Amino acid sequence: HLQRELLQERTKVKALSEELENPMNVHRWRKLEGSDPATYELIQKVRTLQKRLIAKTEEVVQKDAVISEKESLYNQLKNIIQRQPGPEVEAQLSVYQANLEEKKKQMRSMTTELRMEQGRVGDYRDEIDRLNRDLTEVKKKFYDQKRREQLTLQKSELGKAKFEPTPNPNQPRFTGGGFNLSI
Repeated sequence: HLQRELLQERTKVKALSEELENPMNVHRWRKLEGSDPATYELIQKVRTLQKRLIAKTEEVVQKDAVISEKESLYNQLKNIIQRQPGPEVEAQLSVYQANLEEKKKQMRSMTTELRMEQGRVGDYRDEIDRLNRDLTEVKKKFYDQKRREQLTLQKSELGKAKFEPTPNPNQPRFTGGGFNLSI
């Protein structure tokens, strides 16, 4: 791109320097219409050709700018496309999706098993609560029975104590495990 611009500028410089070396219109401040018509026509042709040359070089410069813009856009799009996932990424994605579905199925079955086990745990807790209540009732009945028996025993001992003969002080006394306690 820079080389083209350099070439265009050199062409302009060359054309202007040739015009300075060989001036075609010596009297630029007035038109030469009557003296030499062939020279005048040639001068007019040179001017129009120079104008066309300048216009074409400007057009070439503009088109070069458009081309450079298009090339940069092409390179940007090329980079974007290179970053896009390819077929191997799609294959890998499908494998991941299949694995995900399998894991979801496992998760659902595990969730079902968890609910079932939670139900069993709830049943076991209910069973434990029921057994604890039954145990409490049995203990309560047992202690009530013991109290009744103790009360009955105490009543019978009170009745026996009234009728028991007083121990003989000369006789040895035995208490507990049959040990002799002498006083």
